[in-house]
Amino acid sequence: MPLSSTKIIKVIVVTDDLEKTVSAYKTLLGTGKTPDETNEKHDVVRTPYTKYKGESITDTPMKVDSVFTDNFWFEIIQPLGKNDPWADWLRTHGTSICSICLLSGGPLEKDEEAMKAAGFESIFKQEKGYEAYAYFDTSKALGVLTEVKEQYS
Repeated sequence: MPLSSTKIIKVIVVTDDLEKTVSAYKTLLGTGKTPDETNEKHDVVRTPYTKYKGESITDTPMKVDSVFTDNFWFEIIQPLGKNDPWADWLRTHGTSICSICLLSGGPLEKDEEAMKAAGFESIFKQEKGYEAYAYFDTSKALGVLTEVKEQYS
């Protein structure tokens, strides 16, 4: 079963120096308008929660900035906590591309089933009430984590 979409909307980079990394990306790419994230309408609105490695967590402290291209953006994250996928990636890999984000055609649960069937377990999931996303450990097969994001209208 394939994923509902292969549209890459962002590439997530983790760093220990947000300003330096953002400056380097802007020097190379400049800045542009926010890419269109229009998606199908989904009426489901759920109760917000955050889980990492199956456990509920209450916070993912970080500094974030974005650098836009014509059709996707780089989300640059400087993790400030110790218990989330971004902090773990930075500890292991240093400043680098951490993940790619695909925009789900929805519902996210179908994409979770597809990823699990492909052998990739969810390591992080957040429900915000207006969107949900999950991170899958695809690092051994793809070199990065894969985020699948569903946005509700």
